[in-house]
Amino acid sequence: MSPQSGIFYDRRGNVVTPDAQSIIKPRRGVFALAVAISDAAVMLSAEACAPEVPELPGGGIEEGETLDEATKREWAEEVGIVFNVEGPFRQFQQVRGFYADDRNEFWIYDQTFRLYHFLDRVQIGEKWRNPEGGTAGWETIASLPGLSINRAHWCAIPALLSSLTPP
Repeated sequence: MSPQSGIFYDRRGNVVTPDAQSIIKPRRGVFALAVAISDAAVMLSAEACAPEVPELPGGGIEEGETLDEATKREWAEEVGIVFNVEGPFRQFQQVRGFYADDRNEFWIYDQTFRLYHFLDRVQIGEKWRNPEGGTAGWETIASLPGLSINRAHWCAIPALLSSLTPP
């Protein structure tokens, strides 16, 4: 597997070119698009190294983990609240070239995005510190186009939301 056209993007959508000394490695990840249907909101998190670039909670799948196990672990790390969801209802998968600027690594990133319905009421706009030192919070679906969402995540969000139906 290789990224589209051999291009690597950082989380902001900038093209980054590896040099001869760059580390390029495969990586698998899973991300949760948790939608609070009653509030028309989605959960976003932001890493401490890039607080201005919200993204879907998720990350690398550890050896031996299932998609469900990795999703729940990553949610706990990046959100810090109970993963009270129903689903997944749909998946979106892509392979992208990603430059992990916080690690100075280039990844051929096989990403699975999963749509879930969040079962509790939410507080839109409230942000809190997550266990990893970044932030998490609920944003309205209508506000998403105005945010600087991680480029790879933004590719998955419209595809998943287009199939949204109440539970």
